[in-house]
Amino acid sequence: MGYAVFLKINEATHGRFENIRTQLNLGAEQSQSKALGNVLSEIACEIIEQVFADLLYQQKQKNSVDAQKHVAESEKVVQQVLETMRKYMPWSVSFFSNERLTPLVNYFSDLLSEHNRQIYVRYELDPSLVQEAFAHIEKVREGQMSYVPKAFQVLTQIVDEGVTSLIRKPKKLLKFNLVVDKTLNGVIKMTTHLGYKRLEKLGEKIDSSTANEYIEHFLIFMQKET
Repeated sequence: MGYAVFLKINEATHGRFENIRTQLNLGAEQSQSKALGNVLSEIACEIIEQVFADLLYQQKQKNSVDAQKHVAESEKVVQQVLETMRKYMPWSVSFFSNERLTPLVNYFSDLLSEHNRQIYVRYELDPSLVQEAFAHIEKVREGQMSYVPKAFQVLTQIVDEGVTSLIRKPKKLLKFNLVVDKTLNGVIKMTTHLGYKRLEKLGEKIDSSTANEYIEHFLIFMQKET
């Protein structure tokens, strides 16, 4: 078995999702689209916050002027992404009947994993990408700063695999009409571009110690499966 990324979701949020999934699979007549859109939005925001906001909070404790500047710029990007998620996730789901939403919740349910009473969203990683990531990370740990941008680029690719599993694939399941699909593709492209550009820029400007802190933070979410 290879590596996968595990991202925590709040117990209450998971409970709401499971209730909606149960209703949909039982053939409930009352529309679940609004409730599902809201809960999927919350899950997305919880994931973004634990991956990025927690890291920025750690960096905010530093007294370095450069660190504070980078944190402030990154916080703006994270906030913009969160606002976009809260706006477009409920909107996109609102178009669909319960019947059309059932495959979506079942797909998402298959991504959930429980360990020690904690619920995680899990997505698998391409083994070649993991191998490349660890090769660059090892060089950074050895103090070879020229590998920091390369390591951050691969981490960006790992994040993007999550975007594919959690957003792009579910979007395809819903089969939006051309206008809505084009709108959502634009939103996804804009938000990922903002986030990835920020990550790669950080990889070009930070010192060895901070680079390792960032890398170790991201590695927390990667686990080797047995």
